[in-house]
Amino acid sequence: MTDTNSQRGEARARQSKRAPKPAKAAASRAPVPRPKTTSRHYRRAQHDRGAETRARLIEAALDVFGRLGPDGASTRQIARQAGVNLAAIVYHFGGKEALHLAVAEHIVDRISTLLQPVLSELADARSLASPAAARAALIHVIGNWVEVILGNAEAERWSRFIVREQMQPTRAFETIGRFMGGAHSLATRLVATALGRPEDEEVRLRVFTVIGQILVFRVAQALVLGRMGWKTIGPAERAKIKHVVGENILAILAPAGAAER
Repeated sequence: MTDTNSQRGEARARQSKRAPKPAKAAASRAPVPRPKTTSRHYRRAQHDRGAETRARLIEAALDVFGRLGPDGASTRQIARQAGVNLAAIVYHFGGKEALHLAVAEHIVDRISTLLQPVLSELADARSLASPAAARAALIHVIGNWVEVILGNAEAERWSRFIVREQMQPTRAFETIGRFMGGAHSLATRLVATALGRPEDEEVRLRVFTVIGQILVFRVAQALVLGRMGWKTIGPAERAKIKHVVGENILAILAPAGAAER
């Protein structure tokens, strides 16, 4: 009898091991429901954070590329200056070359936004109605260009980047060149109208001389400040520059033989 009871006890013990655990234990293993993260507000917050990171990388890259060039700049340095993880560059841009191109696009977008009102005037038919209208339109546009190039804190960093691309063009220059070439074409139409002649080689050269007399105040700013005795190029200094540039434009666009008369 004792052996029989012992065998029965062992059988019950084996069954209890194979029996499913209580519902309470099973419930404890059930996955804890996660908070919903696909809501519209969450997606918007994620997008905003991503856009902020991208913008910080572009601003940092604009500075680093402008100072060191694409070959001298490192993605690690750019990420450190932007205050983001190095992997963010790959995530948002794919690599250094794509980031360099994105900086060029950023520069063009910013300048286009600031100059769009006056660039529209260049394409306005009324600006081409007569030589006098063309001269007036060009002086007005160049005055605004002075404000954008010399009166904007961002312009110094744009200039460093653009000058490097002018000296050692990369793929980024294609983006910058398209914008600058388009602006030059519009200005060429005005100068040709002001001179009453076709858009020939001499007209294109005159346009470059008009543009160049502004750029010198940015690319040679240290020399300008030293020779002029200025501490900065502020509103008063820009007004003087615009006055002289306007007079120069009238001289550049004077009809042939006007100087002799």
